[in-house]
Amino acid sequence: MHREITHTSRRMRRYYPVAVLLILLAALALSASLVTTNANALPTFTNAVGGIGPCDSCHGKDATHAKPAHVALACTKCHLTDTATPPTPPACASCHGASTILASATHVATKCNTTPGCHGVPAADPATIAIDTVAPKVVKLRKTVTLSGGVTPIDTAAESVGWAVQLKKGSKWVQVKAGNATLGFLGGAMRFAFTYKPTKVGSYRANAYFFNLIGGSKITSKWVLFKAIK
Repeated sequence: MHREITHTSRRMRRYYPVAVLLILLAALALSASLVTTNANALPTFTNAVGGIGPCDSCHGKDATHAKPAHVALACTKCHLTDTATPPTPPACASCHGASTILASATHVATKCNTTPGCHGVPAADPATIAIDTVAPKVVKLRKTVTLSGGVTPIDTAAESVGWAVQLKKGSKWVQVKAGNATLGFLGGAMRFAFTYKPTKVGSYRANAYFFNLIGGSKITSKWVLFKAIK
């Protein structure tokens, strides 16, 4: 009996690695299949895949082209070659934001959001804000400094941005003014601007922020610097 059990155990040990390998190969094949399915989902604006879509079944060509934000864009922003080539979902997400598209109540209801990352586009929302213009960077007392910047994605539901200006006192930065600036569509982008008149000589810095309504997170820009002189 002991010899028989030993023989069976040896046989099981011999085949166990093979069984494990077969299971792993099957799992990898399934994983590859799922990745391929996700990567190929809705390859263009006019294709349906697995009962989902196409995009233009809801977003008709004429209505989509007529949107002010789209009128302001070059055709190649959405179409890879010419207008005969349908846009791809990544082209839409480059402006509208992948997670914003996926979180849309309509897309959730129609199962358009079942492929994480919007068909190859990173799922993280590319929401950003930046002050990209400070003029002038050296200003005389009580003269106006104009600061302007932009927000992405262009379809953010935010209508304004907050801003703050700080003055350096010793080793600390002290806030001297804060406010809000209107956020509007200009030149194919969401832009804002605000002004400040320094009343003291010194080094100043300013930043801006807005609330991303998807998840309610606060998106803040980097600080920009300017100086006030007599």
